[in-house]
Amino acid sequence: MLFKDGDTIVFAGDSTTDAGKLSTGDRLGTGYVRLLNGMLNAFCPEVRSRVVNAGVSGNTSADLLARWEQDVTAEKPDLVFCLIGINDVWRHFDCFDPSRRQISAEEYERNLEAICERAKGARELCLMTPFYMEGNRSDEMRIMTEQYAAVMKGVAKRCGARVIDLQREFDVYMQSRPGQSITWDRVHPGEIGSLLIARAVWRELQK
Repeated sequence: MLFKDGDTIVFAGDSTTDAGKLSTGDRLGTGYVRLLNGMLNAFCPEVRSRVVNAGVSGNTSADLLARWEQDVTAEKPDLVFCLIGINDVWRHFDCFDPSRRQISAEEYERNLEAICERAKGARELCLMTPFYMEGNRSDEMRIMTEQYAAVMKGVAKRCGARVIDLQREFDVYMQSRPGQSITWDRVHPGEIGSLLIARAVWRELQK
């Protein structure tokens, strides 16, 4: 298995990871991080691990990189899972203020490369692709999300990081039901989407 007794597992990212962590006493939030913590305790009671939610709502890859040392490295993680990128995409569609900087695909790539470099202290790093719960592949935001996901896969390959294709997980779901059945904005995973993410991470942890 990927995890070992005594491991510290840090989940870094944006609102998808954050999931209201400041509203929960253990700071795990109500999303996939909480689900995975429960799965570890329930299904592997012989393994004692510490789970840390290092997600911050609204973060882009640049924001995460800026706080990496404080919020991730300082936890001395053995395993790091990083889900970042949808805000890098979303800002191109929801913000028309020229004073607010958007993250290009090229900058996203540089930020991910820097994150991989800073995560070298961990035994394993797993990047998780951004996803958009829209089945119409000609949708502009879906197209850009796939472009950024492809950038992440390329960085993971070059840097020797693991990668989980979360868009694929949601695409399987959307063969039967639309993404809007999970959430109206097609971004925030809610209960069902969090379960899909947790299952994908759990599978990776079993390797």
